[in-house]
Amino acid sequence: MRLGGALLACWLAAWTAGCGHAEPSTRPAPEAGMDDDASRVKGNSVHARILALIARGEFTQAQALIAEGTAAGLLSREVATRLTERIAALNTRLGDIPASLTRVHNFPSQLKDTTLFEIRRMLQTRDFSVATQSQLNLAKKLIQEQKRLLED
Repeated sequence: MRLGGALLACWLAAWTAGCGHAEPSTRPAPEAGMDDDASRVKGNSVHARILALIARGEFTQAQALIAEGTAAGLLSREVATRLTERIAALNTRLGDIPASLTRVHNFPSQLKDTTLFEIRRMLQTRDFSVATQSQLNLAKKLIQEQKRLLED
């Protein structure tokens, strides 16, 4: 009976305190001058559709939607730039990286025509028919961090 009384007391305390959510009429409205990425993207189905297209590897359609969304004012230029850069990175082939990085020990030359998107997909699905896991990870690192690796 003690446990039941304790649960009842907790329930009554929660019920009398309320859930703490503000009513829609008391929520502060966004400032008129706000133009950051979060305010432009939140609730925007164009951004969500672009991310879905990128996740499926449909880069051409994603780029077209980015252009349309930017022209219509549904995406800010900063968000469009970041999405375009993400597509460019995922579409980078291992053979496109600078020649100085291809001299890395155990460079996976059999992956030279493979894009970062395809390499990530192979790692996610654990498909090691083309290369070993360590070679796929090396290829992924070389593509993703080529600028940093060249600076060293």
